[in-house]
Amino acid sequence: MNKKNWVRLSLGLLFLTALVLPWQTKLILRSAISDYWEISIYTTTVLIVLSILTLIPSGLVSLKHFQSMPKLWRYSALLTIVVGIVSALFSPDPLLSFYVLALLIISLVFFIVVQALPDSWKRSLALVVLVSLSFQALIGLYQFVTQLSFASSILGIAYHSAADLGTAVIETADGRWLRAYGASGHPNAFGGFMALGHIGSLIFYIRSRRISARIFFAFLYLLFLPAVLVSFSRAAYLALIIGLIAVMYENRQALRSSWKATVTIASLTVLMTVAVVSLYFPLYIARADMSNRLEVMSISDRGDLNRRGLDNFKDSPLIGVGLGASTLADKQKMPSLAAWHFQPAHNYWLLAASEGGVFFVFGLAALWAFAYQKSRQRRLVSVFVVMFMLTLFDHWLFSLPLGSAWTFLLFALIW
Repeated sequence: MNKKNWVRLSLGLLFLTALVLPWQTKLILRSAISDYWEISIYTTTVLIVLSILTLIPSGLVSLKHFQSMPKLWRYSALLTIVVGIVSALFSPDPLLSFYVLALLIISLVFFIVVQALPDSWKRSLALVVLVSLSFQALIGLYQFVTQLSFASSILGIAYHSAADLGTAVIETADGRWLRAYGASGHPNAFGGFMALGHIGSLIFYIRSRRISARIFFAFLYLLFLPAVLVSFSRAAYLALIIGLIAVMYENRQALRSSWKATVTIASLTVLMTVAVVSLYFPLYIARADMSNRLEVMSISDRGDLNRRGLDNFKDSPLIGVGLGASTLADKQKMPSLAAWHFQPAHNYWLLAASEGGVFFVFGLAALWAFAYQKSRQRRLVSVFVVMFMLTLFDHWLFSLPLGSAWTFLLFALIW
């Protein structure tokens, strides 16, 4: 097969990867009583590997692209991998830790590959991701409005019911309301994805010149907004607000020059927000009430989980307790508790420190710092800010098997 056909094949695989990334379709290799202890092969991971393998014969990617990366970036990535290997050797479940490390390495290689692609390819990939996320938004809105959920092994969607214990709900005097999950494992992750989609569609809207493109991205923007709102994720709300401020600051000249379009989109944002909040006002009051039974439990549990994470870090500050193994380490300390009691620390950086140790976090932080530097050059700090804010209040960008793929694909798109 000639290079032209390899290019077409690799482009198709990249677009397919971006399309399925938000979905959790997987083949379970080792089942477990907790999702955090499960080992699976994800469709997205297979497509990422195939994309990498086809890009090499296409001539678009070679060893020189790795060598062209800043030396400090390469050293940071190497430090992260080496410490991850050492940590896995001493993990309570070495197989699980090496599995998590393998996913991280694949994501790092994928980053190197995607960042080297032409900007036109990156824009197309970002657009495909937005379109795929829009389907998640529709599913989440359907779940919330109808209070009905469905399961699909093909799409990787689990069934959720407001009547089931452990399901994320809002509790009012009228009963329990199911929060929107989309195709994600938790509404907080769904809210984070929707916040990223909201910011991404706004950036495309501002930077598009054709009217038809602006209408399309305005539609996506207004679709993601209610999806974020019905996730009831406070972290997603905060990340979205700060991200919007960053977008307005970075694109202030463009917003001034097309002030009519700016006023229109701002007005629609306010109207949509007021409409959704007014329609479900008791739910937002219950979510904001810190004395509400579920909110008290949530805050207490979050504090307890973060204390466990800190204890794990103190137990092994240099190499951590093993990638993906923090909940197993907790289980060893409290063997009488059921598996559902064990969740990761609700902070990306604390979780990374507890599982990989201080040197692992140093390497990871350096990779994030490079992404921030590039986001400033590209005027895409808003995307980075949303990601970073989500890491401060949740763990899913680190704990999800596809969390590293999300992180480093987004880094590559803003590189």
